[in-house]
Amino acid sequence: MRVIFFSILLTAWIQAETLNQLIDKSLRHHRSLEAIQLRLSAGDDYIAKSRKLDNPKLSFTINDIQFRDISNRSLEPMQWQGVKVKQTFPWFGKLDARAAHESAKKNVFFHTLEAAQVKLAEEIRETVYTIREIDARIAILRKYKIVTRENIDLNTAYTATESNRHSGIISAELTLSSIKIRIEKLKAIRSAQKARLEYLVQDKIKSVKAGITIKAPKSLNYYLYKTEHNRDYHIRQARTRVAQTNNSIKELDKYADPYIELGYFDRREDPNFGSVTIGLSVPIYGSEALSAEAARKEALSARSEAIDYRYRLESEIKGVYARLTEAWRIYRIIRDDSLPQVAHLFELNSASVQSGGDLFAYIDILRQKLTLDEQLVAAKADYLRTQSKLKAFTGEIK
Repeated sequence: MRVIFFSILLTAWIQAETLNQLIDKSLRHHRSLEAIQLRLSAGDDYIAKSRKLDNPKLSFTINDIQFRDISNRSLEPMQWQGVKVKQTFPWFGKLDARAAHESAKKNVFFHTLEAAQVKLAEEIRETVYTIREIDARIAILRKYKIVTRENIDLNTAYTATESNRHSGIISAELTLSSIKIRIEKLKAIRSAQKARLEYLVQDKIKSVKAGITIKAPKSLNYYLYKTEHNRDYHIRQARTRVAQTNNSIKELDKYADPYIELGYFDRREDPNFGSVTIGLSVPIYGSEALSAEAARKEALSARSEAIDYRYRLESEIKGVYARLTEAWRIYRIIRDDSLPQVAHLFELNSASVQSGGDLFAYIDILRQKLTLDEQLVAAKADYLRTQSKLKAFTGEIK
C-alpha cells in the first residue's frame, strides 16, 4: 500500500509543471498575445505602403457636345474626346518621413507585446503563489484538524469521571468545526484560482511545481536602476517617437506636392493632340503651419508624459518595495520570535493534556499556533507576489 501511495505521489510530481514552463506555454499560445503579434505584422505592410506613390488619377473627357446633333463629333475642331492621367509626386523627404512614422507606430505595438508578455507572466506568478499559499494553508488546517480530533477523542474518555472537561471538549469541537469550514472555503478559492491560471496559460493544469520559500530582498537601488527596462515606459517612449515623426510629416506638408498631368485627345476630322500640365497646391492660408505647430505641441506633450511616467514608476517601486520589506520583516518576526514561543508553550500543554490537563487552555494555544502558522505562509506568499510585481516593474518575465 505504501509503495502504491508513493508511486502516485511520484507520478503527480513528474506530471506537474514548473512556473517557468507555465509562463513559456502561455507566451506561445495566449490569444491576447497573438492578436498583438498580428497587428505588429500588419505594421510591415503599412511601412511598405508608406513608401509607395499615391495612385494616379485617370479621367475620360468628352468635350463640346452639340445638343443639335449629340452623336455627331465632327461639327467643329473643338469637339474632342480624351484621356488624362494625373500623378502626384511627394515633396523630397515625405516618403521617408511617412515610413519613419509607420515604423514608429509599429514599434509601439512591439513594446505593447513585450508589456503584455511581462503582465501575463506577472499574473501567472501571482496566481501560482496564491494557489501554493492555499495548498499550504489547507495542509496546515488538516494537520490541526487531526490533532484536534485526537484530543477530543482522548478527553472524551475523561468526561465520565471529570465533569470540568466538558467545556474544553465543546471548545475543541467548535474549533474543529471552524477548521472544517475554513478548509471548504479555501478549496472554493483554490478552484477559482486554478480556473484563472488555466485561462492565463490557456491549457488544462494538473499541478504546479513551485515552492514558496523566500530569500532576503535585494536592495531598493537594484530595482530603481532597472526602471529603464520597464516595458510600459518603453511604450511611452515609442509613442513620443510617433508624435515626433508625425510632427516631421506636418512640417513637410508646408511644401506642396507637385503633380504632372498628361492627356491625349482624339478628334474625328482634325489631327489628334496631347497636353502636359505641371502644377501644385499653393499653401497660402496657413493651415499646414497650424497643423505643424499642433503636432509639435503633441510631441512635447508625449515626451512630458514619458518623463512623468518614469518619475511615477520610481515612486511606485519605492512603495511596492516598502511592502516587500514589510512582508519580509513580518515573516522574520513570526518565524524567529512568535512561533518558537508558541510552539514551546504548545508542547508543554500538549503533554499536560495527554496526562489529563486542561483541554480548554490547550485549544486556546492551538488556535494561536494555527493562526501564526497561517500568517507565516501568508507572509511568504505576499512577499513572493510583491516581488513578482517588482519584477514586472523592471521588465522581467521570469
